[in-house]
Amino acid sequence: MKYAKHAVALLITAACLYLAFHDIDLHEALRVFDPGRIHWLPMIGFMSICLAVMWIRAWRWKYFYLKEHRATIWGLTVANLIGFMVNNILPLRLGELVRALIAVRKTASPLSYTIGVLFIERLLDTLCLIFCLILGLSFSSGMPEAAYLAGQLTTAAFFGAVFILYLLRGKPQLLMKVVLPFSRKLLPERLVPRAERFLHLFTDGLRILQDGKAMLKILALSLFHWWLIVYSYHLAFDAFSIGPLPWTAPYLTLGMVGLGVAVPSSPAYVGPVHAAIVFSLVAYGIDQPLAQGFAVIMHLLMFGPITLVGLAMMWREGLSLSTIRQRAEKTGAEKTALATEP
Repeated sequence: MKYAKHAVALLITAACLYLAFHDIDLHEALRVFDPGRIHWLPMIGFMSICLAVMWIRAWRWKYFYLKEHRATIWGLTVANLIGFMVNNILPLRLGELVRALIAVRKTASPLSYTIGVLFIERLLDTLCLIFCLILGLSFSSGMPEAAYLAGQLTTAAFFGAVFILYLLRGKPQLLMKVVLPFSRKLLPERLVPRAERFLHLFTDGLRILQDGKAMLKILALSLFHWWLIVYSYHLAFDAFSIGPLPWTAPYLTLGMVGLGVAVPSSPAYVGPVHAAIVFSLVAYGIDQPLAQGFAVIMHLLMFGPITLVGLAMMWREGLSLSTIRQRAEKTGAEKTALATEP
């Protein structure tokens, strides 16, 4: 099964790289590096924000935990940096599970609770990214028909995600009522009690949705987090003189990148991210070779600093990539995750 996932991810990566670069004019693409085009201050600002949002994510993440979990912003920042670094180096999105494992190491929370709050965190992020895409498409003209179709689909997904949040907020036990009958049928009998315990703890993680004060802070930090990323995209365009572009361009590009990151691909989302950047900029009339060159450099600036700082944090924690990978792959199996609960 794991090899099939690898194969699908590689196929998607190859297809996106082909779509983005199959007709590249290398000489024209390299114009993005012309000294007259590069502005260093916005570039430094872009890379700084890419790192700063790891701290803001941790600040938001802290409000998902209860006081007895003793979560700290610094500890969760370390979990973010190491987790996102792993996503940039190792396949199959192991970084998401690594974030949970490092968070458990840095807090007094059970693994299933942390996985539950990470599910809500990702759902909120998805809502923000979809909103950016809808905003970019709604106030842009001259887009391809496929773009507007994508906008309609993402609008439907947006309201679907809001509905899921509404259901989970009012009835967190609904998840158990839906999942438990399937687990009793599909799992071996000896694992059913563990599955029930895991779901109980996971559902406890969803109860944060009922804490109005905490959710208000979480929503405010979510909006600030994604607005800051939108602003960083504006800085990236300025850093390499990409434009002139309308105010909607950073929103559309970020929304497209969010879609690219959502599909299975190789580490660091190589392929989908490049195709998303190229597609969004060409839709605004930017020369395709220039958009292709910019996509490569933006990808490096976006993921390079996080990877380097994440490696440094991993070394500081006394961990190694092989240790992290083995632990994450073990915990990926449900019975192993359950067995590790304190």
